[in-house]
Amino acid sequence: MDLHIRNIDPYAVKKINELAQRSGVSRQVYLKETIESFAMLEVLTNKEKYYDKQLQANTLFLQKASKEFDELVEVLKELLI
Repeated sequence: MDLHIRNIDPYAVKKINELAQRSGVSRQVYLKETIESFAMLEVLTNKEKYYDKQLQANTLFLQKASKEFDELVEVLKELLI
């Protein structure tokens, strides 16, 4: 799909050209990669939030399971004494 942008500030175009040149790619390739990366940023951010939430849930589960395991060990010790 093509995207056309008009009326870009000349300074911005100059800066984009410099950034593209430093990256060793054409302006078109630089802008394409930058726009695509920007579009994917939300997807990656949402995934990161999902995994952080899942990690918190897993941590709470493991803490609860550890506490219950410790209680079970104490009961077993009492039964064996």
